[in-house]
Amino acid sequence: MRRFFVTPDNLNENQAVHLDGDEFHHLKNVCRLEEGERVELLDGEGRIALAVINQIGKKSATLDIEKIDKLSPMPFPHVKIILCVPRFQKMDLIIQKCVELGATEILPVVSDRSFVKSLSKDLTVKVKRWEKIAGEACKQSGRAWPMKISEFSTLAKASELAKADESLFLYEGDGVLNIKSALEKKQASTLETLTLFIGAEGGFSTTEVENFKKLGFQPVTMGSLVLRVETACIAILSVIQYHFGLMR
Repeated sequence: MRRFFVTPDNLNENQAVHLDGDEFHHLKNVCRLEEGERVELLDGEGRIALAVINQIGKKSATLDIEKIDKLSPMPFPHVKIILCVPRFQKMDLIIQKCVELGATEILPVVSDRSFVKSLSKDLTVKVKRWEKIAGEACKQSGRAWPMKISEFSTLAKASELAKADESLFLYEGDGVLNIKSALEKKQASTLETLTLFIGAEGGFSTTEVENFKKLGFQPVTMGSLVLRVETACIAILSVIQYHFGLMR
């Protein structure tokens, strides 16, 4: 059944919901749904509604809510990716795959080797675009909980705020721990959020690696091969899904 996102205040039993903008376009022009068909509406905060399409107009559709249920929460650990921004054309794929593989948040950061070298107000436009891509990926994959795209920050600030024992610092150089050993040290029963630090093209600089070590982060290797940033995101999320039994 097709799914669409609405704001929480629009999700009330026995009331009509109006879809317009991108959601209406997706309903009418992408899914080609018709009046009388049923869909699911999600508020992004844990509720899901069964609704029937009452009327499809030129710019909006009216749907009648039949019932509302609570969704099961996403299983722990929630995976947050702190990503040193690569070239923008790679971000679309990364966001799509991170949604499909269960990441809960991407925090784009500026680092020594990131494509973006400094913070600016212009980056807000990029975040808005990536939020739209994440939303479309949620609907395509049937995911009920949206993935958050946070506002740009810096790698230095993000690493200082993170907890080393709840994070993985993925490093293509000499790693003290392999990924299997690193994950075995994480207890799924007590770990609510697992933070991943992933470098852009060229990885992390020597200075950044030393800063990580000073903060108590151990470099974690995923093998002898150097992975592209988009491959690293897909690979680590797949490994985490399997290790913590999230593919059930």
